[in-house]
Amino acid sequence: MGFLHVPVLVDAILPLSAAAMALPPLSIRGDLGVVSTAGVRYAYPLLKSFAKMGPQGVLGATKLLRPFSEIVDSLGLKDPFIRNWVDLLSFLLAGVKSDGVLSAEMHLLRLLFSDFPSDKLPKMSEPSQLMTENTRSDLYVALPVLSRGKKWVLLYSTWRHGISLSTLYRRSNLCPGLSLLVVGDRKGAVFGGLVEAPLKPSTKKRYQGSNDTFVFTNTPGRPVIYRPTGVNRYYTLCSTEYLALGGGNHFALYLDSDLLNGSSLASETYGNSCLSHTQEFEVKEIELWGFVYASKYEEAISILQGELCGWTCFYIGVAAVAFGCSYYHLKPNDGHLVWDRLPVSYIIPHI
Repeated sequence: MGFLHVPVLVDAILPLSAAAMALPPLSIRGDLGVVSTAGVRYAYPLLKSFAKMGPQGVLGATKLLRPFSEIVDSLGLKDPFIRNWVDLLSFLLAGVKSDGVLSAEMHLLRLLFSDFPSDKLPKMSEPSQLMTENTRSDLYVALPVLSRGKKWVLLYSTWRHGISLSTLYRRSNLCPGLSLLVVGDRKGAVFGGLVEAPLKPSTKKRYQGSNDTFVFTNTPGRPVIYRPTGVNRYYTLCSTEYLALGGGNHFALYLDSDLLNGSSLASETYGNSCLSHTQEFEVKEIELWGFVYASKYEEAISILQGELCGWTCFYIGVAAVAFGCSYYHLKPNDGHLVWDRLPVSYIIPHI
């Protein structure tokens, strides 16, 4: 089957949607409504990104693993039109080429679930400084099935836990499993990726992660998801000097050790374009979100708060000791060397 461009997909599907809405409410607002509501759980696993070599290089495309009508089967729906509608939709999607702006799978998710109510999104431990609810809604439906329905907990943020790559690594241990890394730059772009925690720093160039990961950007106006192409397995590289997502000729996302600067280029791992407005960017904020079951939410919050409190008490204790001790150094003053007390900001990192 040849590839259809995205505009062709939209032109083909919109009449289908209009025709669907003309059917009796019992058929459409009943059965199709159930498919749309439950589709977040059932539809997405049927799609998988893969790599296809073409004249322009690696093309991200969407491949149907099995007939889309299995969604209907799994829900026990019998309406014949519903079955034909989703079969035709899947037929069209199977031949859609990703245009680097909006992938076929995101077209599917938006067409079926664009009205997914934000009040149905899982609870967050606290508001995000980077993601709007619309952005979170788009990212939510892109998560693997096992991560959906879980509550979101803030594992790390630069505005709460300080600018420290080692702290980001350490706090990723608090919630093993898939975590969402969100980066905001000083030009207003929000981007990042789904990574597998814990993030384990190494002095060797050793990648970690799986094909459940992805990278994303909101620079086109709404989140665009780039999934693994299958060309390589360079998902996440955790170094003591930097954090990088994707690989090949370039990293999809690179953050330096001080979390102040980064870069983004096209990577073979995800088939992405530049995630930020420019290849080099200045970091404004970074957040790392974990996902926990509702039954474990309160426990997770207690652990996160206890961990923060413990480190706060440690630093307060160290500061008190530092103030009580005589830490002095020689400081030039009007051509003379005089003894001056070292600031606590110097003492603490050197203890």
